[in-house]
Amino acid sequence: MPQLNPITALMLAATAFLAACGGGEPLAVADETKTALRANVPANKLPVCPAPISALTDITAVQGPGATSPIEGQRVTVRGIVTADFRATGSLGGLYIQQADPDNDQATSEGLFLFTTDATALQPGDLVQATGTVTEFRRNASADPLTQLAGGVVLERCGAAPAIKPLTLTLPLKSADELERTEGMLVRFQQPLYVSGNFNFGRFGELVLSPESRLYHPNNHPTLSPDAARELNARSQLVLDDARSTQNPNPLPYLSAPDTSGTRRAGDVVKGLQGVLTMDFNVWRLQPTEAPAFEPRNARTTAPAPVGGNLRVASLNVLNYFTTLGQRGASTAAELQRQQAKLVSTIVGLDADVLGLIEIENNNATALKALVDAVNAQLGAPVYSFRSPGVVGTDEITVAVVYKPARVQAVGNAQVPVDPDFIVSGGFRPPVAQRFAALDNGGGFWFVLNHLKSKGGCPASATSADAEFGQGCWNASRVRQATALTRWVNGLVAASGEADVLMAGDFNAYLNEDPLAVLRNAGHENLLGRLPPEGRYSYVFDNEAGALDHAFASTALSPQVAGVAVWHTNADEPTVLDYNLEFKTDDRYARSPYRASDHDPVVVGLSLNADAPAFAATLQAELPAAGIATQAVAIENLLAQATPGATGVSLTVDWGDGTGVQTLATAATRAEHVFAAAGRYTITLRLSQDGSLPAELAAPVAIAPAPIVVQPGLYISEYIEGSSFNKAIEIYNPGTTAVDLGRYALRLYSNGVAVSTVVVALDGLLQPGATYVLCHPSIAATALPRCQKTSSAVINFNGDDALTLERDGAVVDQFGQVGFDPGSAWTGGGLSTADRTLRRKTGVTQGSVPPGAPGVWDLAAEWDGFANNTLDGLGSR
Repeated sequence: MPQLNPITALMLAATAFLAACGGGEPLAVADETKTALRANVPANKLPVCPAPISALTDITAVQGPGATSPIEGQRVTVRGIVTADFRATGSLGGLYIQQADPDNDQATSEGLFLFTTDATALQPGDLVQATGTVTEFRRNASADPLTQLAGGVVLERCGAAPAIKPLTLTLPLKSADELERTEGMLVRFQQPLYVSGNFNFGRFGELVLSPESRLYHPNNHPTLSPDAARELNARSQLVLDDARSTQNPNPLPYLSAPDTSGTRRAGDVVKGLQGVLTMDFNVWRLQPTEAPAFEPRNARTTAPAPVGGNLRVASLNVLNYFTTLGQRGASTAAELQRQQAKLVSTIVGLDADVLGLIEIENNNATALKALVDAVNAQLGAPVYSFRSPGVVGTDEITVAVVYKPARVQAVGNAQVPVDPDFIVSGGFRPPVAQRFAALDNGGGFWFVLNHLKSKGGCPASATSADAEFGQGCWNASRVRQATALTRWVNGLVAASGEADVLMAGDFNAYLNEDPLAVLRNAGHENLLGRLPPEGRYSYVFDNEAGALDHAFASTALSPQVAGVAVWHTNADEPTVLDYNLEFKTDDRYARSPYRASDHDPVVVGLSLNADAPAFAATLQAELPAAGIATQAVAIENLLAQATPGATGVSLTVDWGDGTGVQTLATAATRAEHVFAAAGRYTITLRLSQDGSLPAELAAPVAIAPAPIVVQPGLYISEYIEGSSFNKAIEIYNPGTTAVDLGRYALRLYSNGVAVSTVVVALDGLLQPGATYVLCHPSIAATALPRCQKTSSAVINFNGDDALTLERDGAVVDQFGQVGFDPGSAWTGGGLSTADRTLRRKTGVTQGSVPPGAPGVWDLAAEWDGFANNTLDGLGSR
């Protein structure tokens, strides 16, 4: 899944999430008279306020019959009995009062919020007189308002009064206009309410509640049609808040236990809920006046439910497990350690003989090996192994298969399709298939692991076939991918003779959506259909549970499936329990499987029929990841194994640079190649034979430019990459004679390109000990007089770009590494090239070229760093 600043992203996500919770749709009030429903406190039971006034306004008159007060902006005096006091630091900043004697208008509320820090001693049950200005509180111009008194509210305690009896409400809603009449009133829900959403639990102390059961996605509902489920879900939500205005509450409310085992899972139940009803962030929410009593109806389990069979196969979305920090997954080494520990706990708990991993970094199995090594270290032995096909597709994430060599044999290499129908917006993210045979009886099957296009990041055009039409965005692309998947699987079966196929993974489609219909219509059984309807989910989004993760058995395999389970370790858990360190003032992290990801793993038990031994071409090798132009790179530890007796055996390598396919001896253990030019190429090693699927390994190689012999002469003495167009390069003449600048040029290499045509020629004479400054034409006006030349093309670099200073076409100095893209900036020695000024150290007397290998440039060896927009030294080496 599928970036904004984290704080901004979370606040926007919170607003969108809350707006989707049924905001503005109130709950149903029983069909009784208003007087019978609400506490009617006789006047002779009320204390006498010490300063009665003639111009007293009823709370019902303040509230009025609509969403806004008919007397907004007026300063009034009201009287009411305190129902909740939230004036403490970090709380809501006021108190709720309720009119003792209701009117007979069903459309008006007797409750009112007093926004005040007045410290008058009060407690629930006190009659209070309050004077303030009627206002409508809104988070923004489009938000639904909360009627309140504000503007220097003056409080006066009149004395103790009979307590207000809470009004009993029930879910689901009957219509969208009922709750406004109970805004600010003390209410109670006698019915049990289920936790359906806990996304904002850690951030804002909120839980989304629903009646009768948790909410299910309309396209995944156990009993209702999508339209009926969508309509009912919209009337069945209420936010239970924590009566605090602070973010990241500490301690977290409503936990099942005070230690790190504490949680509050979707599916849990709360009974006898009592509090005041209020509007905020466009949703109706209950601020409790009594501690809610929860029942853990959906308790954690320490292992998946038994699935039987002689083999266990599982799939697990690892939620962007990246060993490259700061990409999609962990931001720091500490977060990576926490993430890895949770995933290891999950994998050990799954105890699968074959396991598919989804959303793992696509970095030629570097991340995959790190995770497998961590699992084996936890188990104390090399229990798991893998056969990686190399870099799969073009996305940053991929899928990968691991297995227990003591339980199954991997038959041949992993297979990856080249079908362009797997290419969708965001890149080429193909499935991976691996054939296995059980060691106990030779029973074989294909395991095909998938990750179809996600529902987010909608196309720009609302008329696109991939726009939202009730099944999330990119549904047309997912249908195309599912069609290509069935076509490819049929090809695997035809080429291998193995008809037992288990497809699993994250299909990003709910049970009743089109892509899954494609697979079912092709004869594959969705094994989640064997589970009870209420258990067919693996993901919770917008408070609705549904299955995005599935397992499909081919017609031949279906009778050999012993059982299926979804281990609900993630989807039901609050996000605050995950590995991240942000927004964790009350950090309840535990090295456990719970909230290791956002998807639940799916487990399948297989009772495979015995098969004859299976053989296939197998290829192993270490492909180079980097090299230098004009210098040899090598494929090492090459091992090619064809099926015994096979004909037409061929071992080839395509180096990806247009030099053609090289044929190798099948007994070769090593292969070398010299790349003529810098760039990024894809090496493909392939072992093929007649009548069998080939074995193939592919991975990119980054080739750096050939070493440059630096000639003495001018060099870059200052580099400025500031805000906006505050960009400049200072060039210095260290010699004793004047230099003809007509022989010199400055060239820009943007975003890792190895060849550049963006160049600016220098001109004039540069005296010994003098500088020549090139600036962007829009540099700060104070610096522009120091610029000898401007260029909006070359002096338009960012922190990740490289520059060369050339004399007669030969490089005399270089800034950055040509042919490599470092991400957002070159970094090293505590320095960065983004939003900084760098000056050459005084001991530097000539130009140089950074080392060829990517990521090894130590800026601090030759450069000093200064703050962003430091322009005062420009032109004065």
